[in-house]
Amino acid sequence: MMKATIELRAKREARLRQQLKETPMRPLPLFQLTGWTHFVDEKVEPPVLSAGSSPTEDRKKDEQAIAYHRHLRMVSTDATTHMQETVVEAVHRNSGSRNGLMDQVIDGPPGTGKTCLLRAMGRTVQKEIEAVTNGRQQNTIPVVHITTPADPEPKVNWIWEIGSYLGLNPEPKNLQEVLEMRKHQDVTLPVNYVLETAQTRLLLIDDINRASPQHLANVLPYFDYLRDKLGISIIYCGTGASHRLHQARILAGDLTRVTEENRVRLEQAGRPAEPVSPSPTALLPVTWLHPLPLGTKTEEQKMFRRVLASFEADLSLYRLEENALSQHAAELHRRTGGYFKALTYVISTAAVIAIRSGSENITMKEINAATAQLGP
Repeated sequence: MMKATIELRAKREARLRQQLKETPMRPLPLFQLTGWTHFVDEKVEPPVLSAGSSPTEDRKKDEQAIAYHRHLRMVSTDATTHMQETVVEAVHRNSGSRNGLMDQVIDGPPGTGKTCLLRAMGRTVQKEIEAVTNGRQQNTIPVVHITTPADPEPKVNWIWEIGSYLGLNPEPKNLQEVLEMRKHQDVTLPVNYVLETAQTRLLLIDDINRASPQHLANVLPYFDYLRDKLGISIIYCGTGASHRLHQARILAGDLTRVTEENRVRLEQAGRPAEPVSPSPTALLPVTWLHPLPLGTKTEEQKMFRRVLASFEADLSLYRLEENALSQHAAELHRRTGGYFKALTYVISTAAVIAIRSGSENITMKEINAATAQLGP
């Protein structure tokens, strides 16, 4: 049985490696250890531009250049830089603490770059840990990255997501086996064992907005166990994550009832009821990501232009003019609303259009063509 499981795991990893080679930017492998490790090690190098030369006709079909511009890196803002520093410090602090560990939350409207930040933080933490331990150690898994299950109600589905990342869930041999999977088996014990022995330090949970407070209440005690026994720091990410976690904590711990019983007890003892203290979840460190502003304040305008300048530095186009994006800051903000996802899409698409058209520059012509694809 053990031999069969090892063979299936090796088969799955081989399949994932092939997927990564063929389509390295797909999201699925990031929720598997093999894919996540590839992401941590990935170095997306810009295409080399020969100084003083012009692009050849083949450049218009250069898949390397096109793929690179479809996958522009996440640029830093004050909020994202602060969050990464905070989480790295929290993980190091939690490693030397027997209690007092705190979860972290990334919240904000859709399209503001929360998932990009979550993954960037996970990669930063893993690189920091590996730097301290003099490189990647065999049989260690510093970071686990999962998404909220499609059906988030049963606790076992959340644990199955972790087990899938760790490679503990056997791969179905055929379609019939998939159809016969009426419910997931409970892999809690092997998951706990691997997380403990692999010295996992950080758990990233994305798309919390797919779970209701009641769904989260079902699984919070398990995440508390991982944090309190194994010292694993947890980051929850998703629109409305902070509110959902607060409501789930009330449901899971029945904090409302406890607070009321405490008030009655104090009154019966002849002591005035103390002000109601916030729940632990209400005190969670929350990083809020909002659309990038471009208001009348000088600092806001500078920040948006700094972001555009960072994008410009990543572009690899033969005829890219200086301040190609920055000079159109107001128009880019008007068309994208300052939403990081939309802004990245427009710049990335405009760069690909510039390569395929041969212009090798981003002007209002390329911006118009890119934003036309966003729809009304």
